[in-house]
Amino acid sequence: MSDYLGDKFIILDGAMGTMLQKQGLKPKDVPEAFNIERPEIIAKIHKEYIEAGADIITTNTFGANELKLSSCPYTVELVVQAGVKIAKKVADGKKVALDIGPIGEILEPVGQLSFERAYEIFKRQVKAGVSQGADIALIETMSDLYEMKAAILAVKENSNLPVFATMTFQKDKRTLMGTDPKTMVFVLEGLGVDALGVNCSLGPKELQPVVDEILKYSSIPVMVQPNAGLPKQQKGKIFYDLTPDEFCVEILEMAKKGVSIFGGCCGTDPEYIRAIADRLQSLKPVMTKP
Repeated sequence: MSDYLGDKFIILDGAMGTMLQKQGLKPKDVPEAFNIERPEIIAKIHKEYIEAGADIITTNTFGANELKLSSCPYTVELVVQAGVKIAKKVADGKKVALDIGPIGEILEPVGQLSFERAYEIFKRQVKAGVSQGADIALIETMSDLYEMKAAILAVKENSNLPVFATMTFQKDKRTLMGTDPKTMVFVLEGLGVDALGVNCSLGPKELQPVVDEILKYSSIPVMVQPNAGLPKQQKGKIFYDLTPDEFCVEILEMAKKGVSIFGGCCGTDPEYIRAIADRLQSLKPVMTKP
């Protein structure tokens, strides 16, 4: 994967959940079940992101672990394999990232979930994704560094996939479990990930201080996938009101600082990805480290 990084900006896709909500996803629905029940919708979303300029599309498997799927009639293997198959079928030469999100339970000693159990849960997802030809493992939206370690080891020890890893930070520049950007960088680099950074969390403007800290210490490619601004509520519904143009003002600033991989999280759609791709098309990444 090293030859794929560094000489140009890499564009990831945007939110899957936001797009599924537009397609009728209800709060009680299991998003990952759409891989089996409504595969045409997932394929359509992937195609729209590719047409917008995404170099990497992300499988609809964010919550496809055995705990989150416990109320679902489908196994982890069925859901993950279906998700990768759909993405691979429409990828048209683009890379497919196996999306791995948090398990949904807190690890010991704060919570009840053991590190070994977490590892096995992630391992099951990884093996299912590898069996269908996933190109990359994208471990994202983690707030617990210990859980992130379990996920990275599960990928490293059960596949040859490159690892992109992102954590989610609050306004105080720490994750919910207290990790700061410097610690994240040192631990993730020590675990051998190929790219690291921040996703979700906040809007791009609010993430600038976190990005500055990550860039200060990282010697590998840095990635950022912000939300479309800060969440707002109207008539009981959450929405994001940052326009693609406003979003890209901050993206360009991050690019000038040295971020080389961009995408979007909550509230973003293909228009945000198209705006990123258009703005960065004539630019080259800034090499901040030898």
